[in-house]
Amino acid sequence: MGDMYPWLGENLLVPFYDMVRGTSRFKCGLELAKTQWFSKKEIEFLQQKNLRVLLKHAYDTVPYYRRVFKSRKIIPSDIRSAKDLKKLPVLTKSAIRKNFRDLISRKYPKSTLIPYQSGGTGDQIKLFITKERISWEVAAEYRAYGWAGYRLGDRCLLLWGAQADLSKGGRIRNYFTKALERTTLVDAFVLSDEALGRITELLNKLRPQVIRGYANSVYMLANYLLKYGIDHSNPRTVITGAETLIDSRRRTIEKAFDCSVFDYYGSREIGAIAAECETHSSYHINAENVILEFSRDGESVEAGEDGLILATSLRNHGMPFIRYNMEDVGRPSNDTCECGRGLPLMASIQGRTCEFMAVYDKALGHVVPVRPTGPGIFGTVMMHLPLERYQIIQEALDRIVIKVVKGKDYSQAHTDSLLRYARRYLGGNIKIEIEFVDYLPPLPTGKRSSFVSRINAFQTE
Repeated sequence: MGDMYPWLGENLLVPFYDMVRGTSRFKCGLELAKTQWFSKKEIEFLQQKNLRVLLKHAYDTVPYYRRVFKSRKIIPSDIRSAKDLKKLPVLTKSAIRKNFRDLISRKYPKSTLIPYQSGGTGDQIKLFITKERISWEVAAEYRAYGWAGYRLGDRCLLLWGAQADLSKGGRIRNYFTKALERTTLVDAFVLSDEALGRITELLNKLRPQVIRGYANSVYMLANYLLKYGIDHSNPRTVITGAETLIDSRRRTIEKAFDCSVFDYYGSREIGAIAAECETHSSYHINAENVILEFSRDGESVEAGEDGLILATSLRNHGMPFIRYNMEDVGRPSNDTCECGRGLPLMASIQGRTCEFMAVYDKALGHVVPVRPTGPGIFGTVMMHLPLERYQIIQEALDRIVIKVVKGKDYSQAHTDSLLRYARRYLGGNIKIEIEFVDYLPPLPTGKRSSFVSRINAFQTE
């Protein structure tokens, strides 16, 4: 019976969901299963077709975009491809708040729209989505999970911490999915050794075929298992998301669970965006549903360069987001994946803009963004210090606060070494404070980050 669950899930459960919810996920899933194998040109043609439909709809029914087009003296037909989208302004969170009502399509009665809220690291927004977007989004999400070898109905342990998913309504959904989808949701908000011990017991009891969750939460579980040499059940695959997965943490997860890690990129505002396939060489962009631009100083970056990710959702006609600033940094790629899929590629996700440090470069004479953790400025030294947890916070251009949970054998000599290292790379004019704490809580959304900046390294003058 166990082997029948994925077949039952995909062929009976999904159509049942569609009937109950009024969605068309099953149909969308069949379509996406075909289009992923289209050639690059065929996918570009399909994407452009969807873009033209979206732009005409936005012009005809969305007051905000009607004003934008008129103010720029253009019409939808002036935008013939994704490259022409730069004729329109970037959509920011502040613009959404300011123009909220005028961003809603007049074609959709409000009663047919579904209220939603973004995730993010604190600067959240409200929005509306349609059942059509849900259908395409979930179909694309599970297509990506399929690349990782996960099929609906596989036993899955989900480490999550978003309050929207752990609310009363979220608990009801959890009960439903636990019974039918065989997904067990674990609150990853508090991950002390005691909590990780309980999750380990659950891991051995459930023997999940798949582990999904926040990248850093999965890493913390993996690190706990290795640290204490605990025998445990290994999943067939691990899927991470919601946070930047740095290479060293990927290796730790793979070592602990003895399987491959597949990283997934999505957001509440846009839906499923990109994911790794079995080659792990890049992220396939869900080009049937979304257009990604990579921008720096208002211009497109070249392949292999870092740029702000601007996303256009092609499926949410109820409240269109065109050139939405994801506040993430990615690196585009012109390569072709060996897997044979024609979907465009993103080489890597570098992280949130708030995960980049603003550093004044004397040679260049201006501020440049750098990655402080992972392989960056602090990543190497932090790996060799006896720390349980740490978080680096850039309060201002000239002030850094390092919060530290001491590990065994931590001493003043380690503090002195950390300060010397930091000043060597950041200079003597920056104030560095070290604060010792007993516990580092996650952000309100449940996400954890080793670095948080209070200033935007990509906009600081």
